[in-house]
Amino acid sequence: MSEKNSNEKRKVVVVQGRDIYEYRAFYQKFERAKYISHLDLYRAVQRTFQRADIPVWFTEGYNPHIYLTFPMPIFLGCEGVEESFDFRTTVDMEPEELMEKLNAAFPEGIRVTRMAAPVHKATEIARARYTLLVSSEGKTGEELRGLWEAFASSPEILAEKRTKKGMKTVDLKPMLFSSQAEAEGEALRLTLETACGIAENLSPVLLIDTFAAGNGFEADYRLIRRDGMYLENGEAFC
Repeated sequence: MSEKNSNEKRKVVVVQGRDIYEYRAFYQKFERAKYISHLDLYRAVQRTFQRADIPVWFTEGYNPHIYLTFPMPIFLGCEGVEESFDFRTTVDMEPEELMEKLNAAFPEGIRVTRMAAPVHKATEIARARYTLLVSSEGKTGEELRGLWEAFASSPEILAEKRTKKGMKTVDLKPMLFSSQAEAEGEALRLTLETACGIAENLSPVLLIDTFAAGNGFEADYRLIRRDGMYLENGEAFC
């Protein structure tokens, strides 16, 4: 496989002497769609390609399937503003046409916002930015903000995290790169930048649950949203 004549709209790869066109679709996942699991989302995108009559490229070999990849899949219950998936077509198509076809066929709550040629590899993703709105019965947003400031400024944040070898006590602090807290009525609005990559990955839910447990309350999640993914140097994944 080789690459040729690529531009900002799509990447051209040559497979067995044939030109194949690769695109990266950026999409939003919100409302009820945030409860679609990654596996079900994968299947939904496959069905969308079929309904939209898009000439997608299938892998070759004993088990041909649609070439479709998702970098750092989003977890169940989390909305996404700048999610993406890569796919290939056997025909050179304009991004605008692909967007129109996909959005006409996608289920409610999933919408493609732009298309481009893949620039970065998924393995380059190192961090993500999240917005969360959290509340707890009996506590005001200002009280939660004060508790969070103390929690986030502590020298270490120990939590039980599930690994391939079972449960393990880990320090979450090195994986929390930045946080901003703001009281919003009876809720706490957090903007977090955390590790999100192959080497290290910090779930914001684990972080908030650890915060809540350490302060003797349960967190009520009104909003969990991933706003973007970034490289180690802070550059946006694209």
